[in-house]
Amino acid sequence: MQLHTFFTSVGVAVSGLALARLLQEAFVFVRPSSLPRYLSREEQSESWAFVSGASDGIGLGFAHELCRRGFNVFLHGRNREKLARIQDELRALYPSRKTEVVVYDASQITEDMDEAILSAVGEKRLTVLVNNVGGMAMIKPSPYLKLHDFSFSEMQTVLDVNANFTAHLTRILLPRLMKSQPALVMNISSIAKLGFPWLVPYSATKAFVLAFGDALSAEMRADQHDVDVLGVIVGSVSTAGLQVAESLFVPSARAMASAALDRVGCGRLAVWGHWAHRVRGLALDVIPHKAIQKAATKELCKLRQDVLGQAQKSQ
Repeated sequence: MQLHTFFTSVGVAVSGLALARLLQEAFVFVRPSSLPRYLSREEQSESWAFVSGASDGIGLGFAHELCRRGFNVFLHGRNREKLARIQDELRALYPSRKTEVVVYDASQITEDMDEAILSAVGEKRLTVLVNNVGGMAMIKPSPYLKLHDFSFSEMQTVLDVNANFTAHLTRILLPRLMKSQPALVMNISSIAKLGFPWLVPYSATKAFVLAFGDALSAEMRADQHDVDVLGVIVGSVSTAGLQVAESLFVPSARAMASAALDRVGCGRLAVWGHWAHRVRGLALDVIPHKAIQKAATKELCKLRQDVLGQAQKSQ
């Protein structure tokens, strides 16, 4: 009888823990966003957000959503004409919002970056920084390379675009954010942080982005600055670059950006931005890491062959 009671108690405890975990996860996705906290209540002091990589994809989605939610936005990218077209589009959709274009190539970082960024931002009240820029589209004809097949310049480009630019941009703008606190730094990572073959440097940068944010958050708390840092993990998203069809578990870039902003204030250092990605991510909590990498390898092998095949046909 005592043994039966023991196992019953264990079962109740385990079920209770599972239910508590489920409710905890659900709360992250149903609670109201704390993003309005970073909007100024003073009419004469407008709040600005800086979005890196804002010319397309999720970055463009962030630009739209931040304007819609009351922020003025700095649009960062490397193509001035493209950014100008986006600026016109945002002005037409959100006439009460202001936008500014910041042109700087994330793959060509030099010591002039400080002056270029600070002169573009000026003295405007910056309260939100979205470190979104990243990707592998610049590696042609295929981004899926074995590590030893990367040239020096290709490797440096991947590291600059996906890690170094984010670190330097945060370093440069952090004093402005601290001056305008409360403020927010949002770092966009991806499921590639788990470590994928043929994407070694890219995967490493996605893990770096989260670790960088964790350390920065600790520093802000230690120095008693009201600057929140949130890492957002992204799964498959339908963008022009990835050419993946939108579906229940593959949100659009705009939906992904909106979901990420909805997670602000969730109380975590890193979070899956979209509920659909979290549902799929639940398996990652219980499946052995090597098994996850094995499954990813199978999918990436097919994708790598498809990309290489398309590249050969276009030659």
